[in-house]
Formats: sequence, structure tokens, C-alpha cells
Amino acid sequence: MSFANELRRELALLPVKRPCCRKALLQGLLLGAVAEGAKQVSFRLTEQECATMACEQIHTLFACEPQVVQSGAHGRRYWDLSFSSSAAAKLVRTLQSAGDGQACCVKAVCEGCLAHFLRGAFLSCGTVSDPHKSFHLEFSVTNSGAEHTLACVLELAGYPARRTVREGKIGLYYKDSSSIEELITMMGAHHLIFEVMNSRIERDIRNNENRATNCVAKNIEKSISAATRQMEAIDKLMETGKLLSLDEALRTTAELRYQHPDATLDELTLLHCPTISKSGLNHRLQRLIEAAKDL
Repeated sequence: MSFANELRRELALLPVKRPCCRKALLQGLLLGAVAEGAKQVSFRLTEQECATMACEQIHTLFACEPQVVQSGAHGRRYWDLSFSSSAAAKLVRTLQSAGDGQACCVKAVCEGCLAHFLRGAFLSCGTVSDPHKSFHLEFSVTNSGAEHTLACVLELAGYPARRTVREGKIGLYYKDSSSIEELITMMGAHHLIFEVMNSRIERDIRNNENRATNCVAKNIEKSISAATRQMEAIDKLMETGKLLSLDEALRTTAELRYQHPDATLDELTLLHCPTISKSGLNHRLQRLIEAAKDL
């Protein structure tokens, strides 16, 4: 079972205690519905638990029993719900006819209403990727009115979304793990949220390890490159006899570097008698390189 299906099932089984939250939940479910004529309403869900819950909410609020038709093949199943209610058809049109500049048609009577609306919207038109692979949560609607309604609710909840258009549908999406974690928690999926959090922590650890490895590799590469330049300079000074004309301190450093080509700078400072500082050693090696350049 996919992570998105697991999340839908957990959300569908959550209890709804207040009538205002029940209405908000059904508004979210009907966000992707189709209203035909004065009364006919239909919409599609992808989990049996979601269809069962939707039928219960419709029966409670609109006093009617939806017809449910199951379809699909090759591992993909759908539950198509249809029912007749003038109040529901009017609600669908209201949700999908909002425009820019209009006030949000979803009213939060209590602090839980927005969360229940988003829970219903996710069950109706939302999806989320497996957090072990990537972070992506998206609501996909078919018209600008539904987009405006959903965007207003997301902004009221404190989570303005990015927008994309794909294959005739409008997507409101998130790619940052913190927003996805907070939205899933807000919708009430307290069980699966730990999987998202663990995935983020594992990814952070991997990224930190990769950064540390890359940093070490880069430092090693720089050290090898610097040592190579130093050895080439010393070879040139020795071949031309120029090394003998340099002062004793430079000759000592050149001889120690030549005898210990793989030594680090810290190790090379300790080979001097008396020992010298790392900055002093760097200065001497740079003078050797400059002397070779003059040749």
C-alpha cells in the first residue's frame, strides 16, 4: 500500500465530534465534486474507508443515501458516489464559483473547522509522495473557483501553497518537509506523521554525512595539490643548483619536504628542530615555490 493510501485511510477513520466540523469536512470532500442539474452530485474517492465515511457524513447532513459504484483494475480502485440533494448541489457550486477578491466561503466556526476541511479536501483531491523518496504534498482541482476556495483556507491555516497547472488541473503543492509535517499533523494523522519526521531526520543525517565527506575529500585534494606543487618546485631548485644559494632555513624545509612528501603540514612542523609554526612553514614553502618560478 502506498503512503498516500495509508494516510487517506487513517484520516478517513478519525472521529468527528462537532456539527460545524462535520460540515467543514463534507465541504472539503465536495470540493472536487460535480453538480449536474439542480440536485445531482457525484464525486470519486480512492479508498473504501473514505467512501464509507463520506456516505455517513452525507446521510447525516443531507438525509440521503449515496449510490456507490466500485470500478478500476490493475491494482487501482475507485469508489464513485452519486446522490440527489439540492442543498449539496448548491454547496458544490458555491465552493467552485469563488473568484479573486471574494471572501472565503468556508467559515471556521471553531478552531477545528479548517483542519476538517483540509482533511476532506485531501481525501477528495490530495496526494502525498513517500517521504522516504521525496517530500511532495499536493491538492489537485479542476477549476479556478475550487482553487480559490482551497487557497483561501490554506492561507487562513497559515500554509500558503505554490501553484502549478498540469494536464488541465490546478495543483496547490508543498515540497518543504516542515509544511508537509505540520499539515499532516493538523489534519489529524498523528500515527503516520512519525514516519515523515523519521524520513526527514534520516535525510538530514545523510546530507550532513555527505557534506562532511565532501569537505574531507576537498581538503585532501587541496593538500595533495599543494604538496605536488611544493615537490615540483624543490625538484627544479635542486636540478638547477639554486637550492644551495638559499638560506639555511629554506634549505632545511626543502630537504624535510623532499624526504617526507606525504607528510601533512602539522607533521612537517614537528620534524623541524626546533619546531616551527604552521604559518611559518607555509611561508617557507611559498618562498620555495616563488624561487622556482623565478627560474
